[in-house]
Amino acid sequence: MGLRDRKAGDEGASDGGASLRYGDPWADDQADRDPVRRLRGHLVLPVTVWLSEVTGGHQPVGLTVSSVLVAQGDPGVLAGLLSPLSDLAGSLEKPGTPFVVHVLGDSHRRLAQHFAGALPAPEQSLATTSSPHGPLLEAVPDRALCRSYAARAFGWSLMIEAVIEEVQVGRAGKALAWHHGDFRTLSG
Repeated sequence: MGLRDRKAGDEGASDGGASLRYGDPWADDQADRDPVRRLRGHLVLPVTVWLSEVTGGHQPVGLTVSSVLVAQGDPGVLAGLLSPLSDLAGSLEKPGTPFVVHVLGDSHRRLAQHFAGALPAPEQSLATTSSPHGPLLEAVPDRALCRSYAARAFGWSLMIEAVIEEVQVGRAGKALAWHHGDFRTLSG
């Protein structure tokens, strides 16, 4: 669970996953702030962890992903924006690759931080069960079992498009969101 080689000076590299952000967009002087990034910071985004296995190696790769869109249809589809430098992006670029999207709740903040490369998670929260789509985080009951079908550049990100082959949903609870550069609880 990590990153492919980054260019020298890239921020956010860590052993846990990839960074959700490359620096603090609010730390720059007002005149130097990217207006598109600031606008994105005002959006409330879901917090998910995507897991897959590296082909042939059975080593899981994962990443916290907040730019996710789900669309109903027959079948349902999902799209997400990943860092093109992440191991996960390298794994999912190939059409037909199975993976699991875990939808995190408030109690999963440490998992989000772990797969974002910010803080290690306790071992018990990293326990997984094998599935044909990849590792299932036992602590996270809400998930979509997916199969990628397209990957393309989208701004500075790589957009992965996938078919949702199965949905598993647990009891409703407080949601975890990404807003203004931090994980926040949404009370329901």
